[in-house]
Amino acid sequence: MQNTREIVLEILMEIDRENGFSNTIIRQVLDKYNYLDKQDKAFIKRVAEGSVERRMELDYILNQYSKVPVKKMKPLIRSLMRMSTYQLLYMDHVPDSAVCNEAVKLAEKRKFHSLKGFVNGVLRSIARSREALLLPDPEKDKNISWKEALSIKASMPMLIIDLWEADYGKEKTIEMTNHLL
Repeated sequence: MQNTREIVLEILMEIDRENGFSNTIIRQVLDKYNYLDKQDKAFIKRVAEGSVERRMELDYILNQYSKVPVKKMKPLIRSLMRMSTYQLLYMDHVPDSAVCNEAVKLAEKRKFHSLKGFVNGVLRSIARSREALLLPDPEKDKNISWKEALSIKASMPMLIIDLWEADYGKEKTIEMTNHLL
C-alpha cells in the first residue's frame, strides 16, 4: 500500500529540485499512481497544490515556531514541514495527531532520525496554538509594510503586489488580494 503523504513529499521535492511547474509534476505523479483510489488521489492533489500555493504563508508560520529558519532546513525536512503545516491549518478532517505522527514516521523513514523530535515539536506547537497564529500585521508591527503583510497572507510574490499597486492603487490591490484568501 502506498503512503499518500510520502507521494506528496516526493512531489514537493521534485518541484523544488526541478523548479518545474507544479501542475505538470502533480499530474505526472498522479498518472504514475493511477491505480490509487479516488480519495487518495484527491488527498495527494490537495496537499501538494495547497503546500505550493500557501508556501510563503507556511514558511512565515514555520519560522515563528522553528529555531531553524525554513531556508536553512534540509530540503526534505522543509518540504515535510510545509506539507504537514498545510494539513494542520487547512484540512480539518485530518487529525492533528495523524499529521504529526506521519511526519515523524516519514522523517525517520528518510533517515532523518535525529530530526524526529524537531519535526514533532514544531508541528505539535503549531497544532496547539493554531487559533492564536499570528500573520503579519503592519498596524501592530511597524517593521513590516502593508505590501509585505499582504504578500505573506496571500502567498503572493511581492512583484505581483507591486505591479497591482502600480496599476490599481493600494485599496484595490488589498481588495483583490483579500478575494484570494
